[in-house]
Amino acid sequence: MDYEKIGLKCGIEIHQQLDSHKLFCNCPSTIRDDKADFKIKRMLRAVAGETGSVDEAALHEYERQKHFIYEGYDDATCLVELDESPPLPMNEEALQTVLQVAKMLNAKVVDEIQVMRKTVVDGSNTSGFQRTALVAMNGFIETKQGKVRIPTICIEEEACKITERTANYDVYNLSRLGIPLIEIGTAPDIKTAEQAKEAASYLGMMLRSTGKVKRGLGTIRQDVNISIPGGARIEIKGAQDLKIIEKLVEYECRRQKELLKIRNELGKKSLKLEINDLTKLLKKSESKVIKSALDSKGVVLGTRLAGFNGFLGKELMPNHRLGTELSDYAKVKAGVKGLFHSDELPRYGITEEDVDAMKKELKMNKDDAFIIIADSKGKAEKALKAAFQRAGMCFAGVPEEVRKANDDGTTSFLRPIPTASRMYPETDVKPIVPKLKEFAKVELIDEKIKRFEKDYDLSNDLATLAVKRISDFEGLVRKYRKIKPIFIVETLINTPKEIKKRFNVEVDGDKYDSLALEVLDKLNNNEIPKQAVIEIIVELLHGKEVDYSRYKGISNEDLEKEIRKIMEENKGATVQALMGIAMGRLKGRAEGKKVMDVLKRAAG
Repeated sequence: MDYEKIGLKCGIEIHQQLDSHKLFCNCPSTIRDDKADFKIKRMLRAVAGETGSVDEAALHEYERQKHFIYEGYDDATCLVELDESPPLPMNEEALQTVLQVAKMLNAKVVDEIQVMRKTVVDGSNTSGFQRTALVAMNGFIETKQGKVRIPTICIEEEACKITERTANYDVYNLSRLGIPLIEIGTAPDIKTAEQAKEAASYLGMMLRSTGKVKRGLGTIRQDVNISIPGGARIEIKGAQDLKIIEKLVEYECRRQKELLKIRNELGKKSLKLEINDLTKLLKKSESKVIKSALDSKGVVLGTRLAGFNGFLGKELMPNHRLGTELSDYAKVKAGVKGLFHSDELPRYGITEEDVDAMKKELKMNKDDAFIIIADSKGKAEKALKAAFQRAGMCFAGVPEEVRKANDDGTTSFLRPIPTASRMYPETDVKPIVPKLKEFAKVELIDEKIKRFEKDYDLSNDLATLAVKRISDFEGLVRKYRKIKPIFIVETLINTPKEIKKRFNVEVDGDKYDSLALEVLDKLNNNEIPKQAVIEIIVELLHGKEVDYSRYKGISNEDLEKEIRKIMEENKGATVQALMGIAMGRLKGRAEGKKVMDVLKRAAG
């Protein structure tokens, strides 16, 4: 895709959990999955922000009229998480980490940190708002395609963990709520999908280099903001895997281009919502969805979309059509399972006769389309209005939205774009004058990999493994001075795979590391030869008590005697066959090269 020709504008936001206790209380920041000790039930409502008006995104969530169930733990959840007690002062350790990152990003720290409340009523915060604070401004990073500015660096609290979603309520786990987050937002300086991935990768690498952030799936999230000329700013939430960022950018550009084409082809028309009850027409339908709704005393409602014939089936992204966009609005705003549209029918148990009957009932022309929804009357009406509203947006082109990143790089509608109306001051936390101090220079992970390649004669792959997988590699190098660094990396990282493949032994990571270090101690003290390491580790993994004296290296004189004895017992055997016999009998007490040299000499 020619992004320069398209005119892509893109920015990213990084949300990274910090490795400390929670931001406004002393509870541990450990995410729990075990059975909760207690539950509470809440309903949340949208309130006016500092501008005096209610945020559109908050109003959207409030109108869904859900209630929320929160699960907590006696030893890890306090009254702050329950919004029954004022917050404690901000976690100083977390704030210092953010200040250090701000310095690494060439940003200017603000004179006073003012905590703000950001209205969030989707249930992910018990209070109905998230605490957030601007810490630094006007930083930048360099990429291969130019400088990317960093206008804001913030500190904020993490949301609850969703464990169940239903049509009427959501269930959240409180253990994640309040974990400190650093939020880094770039300017829309990113011009290609590749640059978006590079910027996100660099920022993630830089954060990990501090050693003060959490690791693992779900601890870092990337939001991607995308627009093209004539389109609109779309905020894509929750990309956890760097691999899909390029697809997110590509697919969103494609989606916006297709929506603009649809706008131009539709022309200037107007839609009128007329909700029609089609229940009687479809009471004998073989559609499983319709039969299920009618069996539950539901209804089938439909409406005509003037001039939309052929448009609902147009593909915007892989396996995602305009009809999918309408369906997403219906699902999100009313909790229905979806809708049917005329461009995909007859299908799903709906016959051609059913389609003809509905077209007649809806008084359709050949250029018109229709949508139908089967559910309880209240939900079906609400869903139909939401889908109709989305159809009306097609005449303007691309609506501003927050969308969810799917695993395949496509996206789904979440809610409207938030506005400034969602922000208002936090009255329970005093303004903070940041304590600036001299931070020790942080060696970036990429820099450390290059240094390990040079200092320890490692390949790029092994240097990368040493940096990312061995917590104190340089400490081990200093401890095991008689062992080459490359052998330390191979033993700790690659040998477990070899053991599993050769000996069919399942290797537990923590147990393996402990046993491997025990064997490396023996090797460093010249108590065993290098060739015996794998065999000894396998014995230890099987729970055997190892007699290390059995593996003590054989003298040159004894080696020659053993080789001549083997040759005498196996007259006529090839050197390769003798080598196999010798290595089996010696069981790692001599290096293979040394054994082969003796064999060749003895063979003449």
